[in-house]
Amino acid sequence: MALPSVGQAQLLGTALQRTVTRFQPRSLAVLGVAGGNGLELVDPAIVRRVVALDFNSDYLALCTHRHSTSFDQFEPVLHDLSQGPPLIAPVECIFAGLVLEYLCIESFCGYLAALLTIDGNFSVLLQLPSATLPEISTSPFSSLSRLEPAFSSVHPTSLDNALSARGFIRVASERYEIESGKSFCYASYQLTDAA
Repeated sequence: MALPSVGQAQLLGTALQRTVTRFQPRSLAVLGVAGGNGLELVDPAIVRRVVALDFNSDYLALCTHRHSTSFDQFEPVLHDLSQGPPLIAPVECIFAGLVLEYLCIESFCGYLAALLTIDGNFSVLLQLPSATLPEISTSPFSSLSRLEPAFSSVHPTSLDNALSARGFIRVASERYEIESGKSFCYASYQLTDAA
């Protein structure tokens, strides 16, 4: 993800930092945290509790090694979101960067509110479809090609509709394009009293 030809690690870090700056959460869950996905940019004076969630135990161990001492509370959680909600205490903010493309959106949106505190916030970074670029970027790491069959583009409007039906309102939306030519949608939502 950090390879110059891919450039997605930097984008993930920027999106996570933007989320924390916007919402100032004391508690934050990063879904698909991998090795950190920008946690080094998160101010521990703002965020006191971090839930770092990934389904890959090696990635989670690396993230824990890098970041567990940076926050008052650091909770590594090994969990596959496609199997349902993780068993975590609710957080004020959730960030999911390039994760929803591997999940059933209806299922995920169905349990998302239960993971958040009242008036909690959810931010997402989605990869937009390209007519000319592969969904999974070419890299020397051939194991990444195994992700391709599981990848399914998520249209931002479909996500808006699914979240709106469950008491969320969109509060921000931006489009990014990186050097590889890929485009991404960053969006933030707030859980309302109607949820």
